[in-house]
Amino acid sequence: MYELFEEAGCPPGVFNFMTGGGATVGNALVQDIRTRSISFTGSRAVGLSINELAARAPKGQLWIKRVVAEMGGKDFILVDKEADVEAAATGVVQAAYGFQGQKCSACSRAIVHQDVYDEFIEKLLPKVKALRMGPAEEPATQVGPVINEKARTTILGYIEQGKKEGRLLAGGEKGPGDGFYIQPTVIADVAPDAVIAQEEIFGPVLAVIKARDYDHGVEIANGTDYGLTGSVYSRNPRVLEDARRRCHVGNLYLNRKCTGALVGVHPFGGFNMSGTDSKAGGRDYLLLFLQAKSISELV
Repeated sequence: MYELFEEAGCPPGVFNFMTGGGATVGNALVQDIRTRSISFTGSRAVGLSINELAARAPKGQLWIKRVVAEMGGKDFILVDKEADVEAAATGVVQAAYGFQGQKCSACSRAIVHQDVYDEFIEKLLPKVKALRMGPAEEPATQVGPVINEKARTTILGYIEQGKKEGRLLAGGEKGPGDGFYIQPTVIADVAPDAVIAQEEIFGPVLAVIKARDYDHGVEIANGTDYGLTGSVYSRNPRVLEDARRRCHVGNLYLNRKCTGALVGVHPFGGFNMSGTDSKAGGRDYLLLFLQAKSISELV
């Protein structure tokens, strides 16, 4: 990609490519007095650390560094009693297991009205169990390996925790083959304050949570430290209008899955510990890298 930028005529020094560990190369760049703006996508812990380091102004630094941080989420799909349950189940599967759940916007919580809870699970499980695992380069593959062994170990640890916190309905084990595969996992009857309902797992693990009613569902949806993406399925226009006001996320989807924002078209950014609400992909995002200058002239 760097070579393509050069070939396209990007002036030297505008786009630079560096590799290295975050604790070494990353911290050095953040703390350097010549750095003016920082854009970061990654974990909450690292994002907060960058924000803290950037807030310090060492001798010789002439500006306050600006940080744009996108730090993950604990995203939900809320299924109302008046939802198209078939469509909701399809959306949850696509959002929970696409890219093996390794997306900050991946659905990790399905919050389902008690009136359609059993029906939702009945429609969900066949779709999950039908997912094809295999190497990512094979077109037929729907679930590939997670990024590395460390990630697989961490995710499997969350699954073991989830087995204590709910009812394992699908997956729960390593996948076949030599890669870092994990079976698409569904854990039902999870309490809203359970570990697997609160912490970002970043893997193919779905917690299914029962809501007493729609209002309780919104309470559960908003009940984490994050606020990146969310989705509400309902045929009731009043429910959808209410969701627009009360679901506290940067990107809300109605009657569709909670993933799939188009870069450069669909503004994307989160609330709370999901980041600085930068709305990457919209016009406001560019302004975060600029500084306003007002000029007045007496004529």
